[in-house]
Amino acid sequence: MTDDGIELRDDSDADRSPNDRPREPDPELTPEQVVEAQTSAIRNADREGDPTGSSDPQRAQDRILRTLFAFAAPAFRRRHGDFEGVAAAMTNPIYRPLVAAETVERGPIDVDGDRAVQKVLARPEDGRDRTYEFVLERQSTGEHEGCWLIAAIDMVYVGESPAFQRRPTVEFDGRAITCEEGATLRDVLLRAEGRSPYNDVSQVANCGGNGLCGTCAVEVCGDVDDPSERERRRLELPPHSGDDDLRLSCRTTVQGDVSVVKHDGVFGQHVADGSAPSDEEDDR
Repeated sequence: MTDDGIELRDDSDADRSPNDRPREPDPELTPEQVVEAQTSAIRNADREGDPTGSSDPQRAQDRILRTLFAFAAPAFRRRHGDFEGVAAAMTNPIYRPLVAAETVERGPIDVDGDRAVQKVLARPEDGRDRTYEFVLERQSTGEHEGCWLIAAIDMVYVGESPAFQRRPTVEFDGRAITCEEGATLRDVLLRAEGRSPYNDVSQVANCGGNGLCGTCAVEVCGDVDDPSERERRRLELPPHSGDDDLRLSCRTTVQGDVSVVKHDGVFGQHVADGSAPSDEEDDR
């Protein structure tokens, strides 16, 4: 039990489901993915619970703390001790807003050799935001050689730091791509390895992102800007007319987290039953 009266579960995995167990360090994980593992545990805390749907705040917090401990660098553990020591440190008044945050947002990451720093904005229930800085180091020796681990977490600003810049996440074809706020969606989607906002011949025969051809149309759900008059006029033309949920990715900017679906038509339009586009559409 910590000084705050928080009960800690036994360190054994025996009574925890696989979803309760933290991800493990891996040399394949980038520093950004390591921080994302922490923020995902916090974001998903309200999903923890029994099959009836009732929440279990203790289990949720336990999972967050164990995920942090799993990725704690040796220096971090030496500074705070075993799991109970780390848990006590992370539930004190300085760090509790991070662990108990309702939402968390990650800023850009700065990687310099074997050291990386990323800012995280925590929005707790009391409305008093905090900006934290995650410091990571790539391990050169030991059990986790080659892995990025958390060397320190520092609160750097009470509230949203003026220097904080959001890093929205774009989900596309099973991939999560982070980008700068205000990035053009087409540019972000082109970074998804093995996928593209274009289908078939339009991958090489398109207007290059000038909003003319309409082949980069995608279905978007999330926080993006409103379509311009130019984009609306293009989407009123066949075969897009009638597909009210489509956007031209080259004319759309990302303002927050979004999910994207690319439909099967050459122009990114819906195609019934997965059938190929008609000859009339191909000739347009």
